[in-house]
Amino acid sequence: MNLPLKAYGETAILAHDLSESQRASLCDALRLGMPDACIEYVMGDDTVLFIFKVPVPISHLSHWLEPIQEGKVSRAKSKLRLVPVTYDGPDLESVAGQVGLSVAEVIEIHSAATYTVRMMGFAPGFPYLDGLDPRLHLSRKESPRERIEPGSVAIGGSHAGIYSVASPGGWHLLGRTNVRLFDPDAAKSARPNPQKVFLLSPGDRLKFKALS
Repeated sequence: MNLPLKAYGETAILAHDLSESQRASLCDALRLGMPDACIEYVMGDDTVLFIFKVPVPISHLSHWLEPIQEGKVSRAKSKLRLVPVTYDGPDLESVAGQVGLSVAEVIEIHSAATYTVRMMGFAPGFPYLDGLDPRLHLSRKESPRERIEPGSVAIGGSHAGIYSVASPGGWHLLGRTNVRLFDPDAAKSARPNPQKVFLLSPGDRLKFKALS
């Protein structure tokens, strides 16, 4: 697979301007392993940043990309997690009014979708989730909250998300979950294991399960 690549700092290479098909195939390939000397990769909206131990030529990454076939994506490899949600968020009724649906319909639509983690940010472990039904697409709030509690389940723009740590935020809060997305204690170890620090990673899939 031929991708646009450019050097990024001293030890990184950026694959940029990726199509949806290219991005999905690359994400799938990375589940099986990273290029030699690559210590980390960071998924963006239409980019993937490869960070290496030492400087490597772009040809090093190009060679690794060659056997990857665009469009050959197997979602069977990705995890599917059920995330229990208590739908009692402070914006639930407001969201229903803005989109012209009942509260029950908002809950049903939100919990019916299967979501895919597109990328991680803006806080440790915060997942940007693709798959939000277009009927629930809403611009972010004009006045962000100063503090949103971890576990808050929210929507903003065309994405769904779960706040992983206490932080300010401008997304609409639909409910809450007890699922822990970020473990700061695991992050403090000398050689932290990303799978123990973060519950989710790009390409993972999840569904929300409404609790009565």
